[in-house]
Amino acid sequence: MTDPPAQPASRRRPTTSLGSNPLIVWAIKHIASPIDRLVMKVGRGRLPPPTSWFVPTLLLTTVGRKSGIKRTTPLIYVPNGAGYIVANARPAGEGRNPWVLNLRASGQGQVRRRGRTVQVTARELGEDELQTWWPEMTAVWPAFADHYANTGERTVFSLEPT
Repeated sequence: MTDPPAQPASRRRPTTSLGSNPLIVWAIKHIASPIDRLVMKVGRGRLPPPTSWFVPTLLLTTVGRKSGIKRTTPLIYVPNGAGYIVANARPAGEGRNPWVLNLRASGQGQVRRRGRTVQVTARELGEDELQTWWPEMTAVWPAFADHYANTGERTVFSLEPT
């Protein structure tokens, strides 16, 4: 028996992970992330964000490229020596994530993790580096692969302590 012909990528339906469900995406954005920020603020960075119980999480603070206001976002990360690899794969129907635009604009941020705060320099990964780090990121949070398959948009940064 022969295999059926492969469908073009545009017609394939990607397998979905829990984190790519639209309801879960909404809950992360409107419930989990604000709770993470609140716990970190009340605990003055000494308490881990609740999402870190499930996935490795850090808090990235960037300065708004237009507003100049500091914004803090919980992000999933993969360790890279003394630094971190963070990613964003835009879910379908969502706008561009401000932390990505702000990090691109300034190239700098602040990472809070395990009660420690460090200044970081950000560098967007090139295609060669993506071959190494994208599978690492999707192993930690499979929804990244689903979002990327649906929108074709992903951004991966290396954050190195300064």
